[in-house]
Amino acid sequence: MTFSLYRATKSCRLTVRTPEGQVARVENLSGGTGFSMKFEARRSMDAGLGEFSATVYNLPPDLIGTIESAQPRRMDDADQLLAGVLLQSGEVLANGDDGIEAGFCVVEMEAGYDGQMGRIFRAVGARIASDPVDGDTTIETTITAVESLDGVLLGLPLRTFPAGTPTYDALDYLRHIAGLGPGNLTPASLAAILGESRLDSPYHVSGGQAIGRIEEMLKYLNIRWFTDDREFWICGRDNVPNAGNVPPYLADPPVELAPILGRPRRADGGRVQVQCLLSPQVLPGRLVRLTEAGLALALQGLSPTIAQVIRARVPPSLYRADEVRHSGDTESEAWTTTVLLRQVLA
Repeated sequence: MTFSLYRATKSCRLTVRTPEGQVARVENLSGGTGFSMKFEARRSMDAGLGEFSATVYNLPPDLIGTIESAQPRRMDDADQLLAGVLLQSGEVLANGDDGIEAGFCVVEMEAGYDGQMGRIFRAVGARIASDPVDGDTTIETTITAVESLDGVLLGLPLRTFPAGTPTYDALDYLRHIAGLGPGNLTPASLAAILGESRLDSPYHVSGGQAIGRIEEMLKYLNIRWFTDDREFWICGRDNVPNAGNVPPYLADPPVELAPILGRPRRADGGRVQVQCLLSPQVLPGRLVRLTEAGLALALQGLSPTIAQVIRARVPPSLYRADEVRHSGDTESEAWTTTVLLRQVLA
């Protein structure tokens, strides 16, 4: 019997930056040395915002104090925090500065192996709470966050665009209000999908959430959009022609998954669900290359055999990552990425 050690140790780092500029880092970088923690993150191509949660155990009191000071725990505190804050019609900065000025924290999770880590999630604004569990023998600090909470709470769309305005101008305005970076949105990239696109009638936006306004604007157009890592991304729609034959994925170089765990399986809509060792390099909307070798690393004792792959009807090919879920626990074997894939046909 042959075994192969893919990685030696799990590594992770949780960083919380307070509005006052304090930085709290919680690490477990090598062989389980450091604080015990677990995390889950979901990033996808759908119109919703990414989600993240982390739990850390038995932090020292001063570190708990720093982390908890970064965000109010009750709605009354949130009301007090936002009192006097100007809800502007101008942009909410994608780098998080506007959220920090309003009193929100910045949370970032990195994870990987052997001290080499990639970013799992970044959020501005989070709910943070510490509570005793296990008969008061353990202090559990929990952080939950969604992507671009600062844009949802602070951004206030307020503008009128006359008929004939380029669609890009209105979309880019709403993107700014949502606190999102441009991603791959440019006048040229939008025109490649929609062609020459202008507003047919005056468009007035007053209040509401900018993300919701973007969804209304693009709902019936032949374009797919999503947010990830506080950036705005566009591509073609599945099986829908567009002006420049832009594909329904982002044209970054394909990546390969870390060794696959267990047997791939078919999911809804003809998609494929694959679980592998933690792979921070896999991003929503990008291409993943499943090779025969990657699908059947039998010698490593980690992955399914070729026969199992055939039975699962998962051919080696290029796939688009529709959804990526990262999860890890320093006290268990869980250190995985689960990807929902859709095959890309040539």
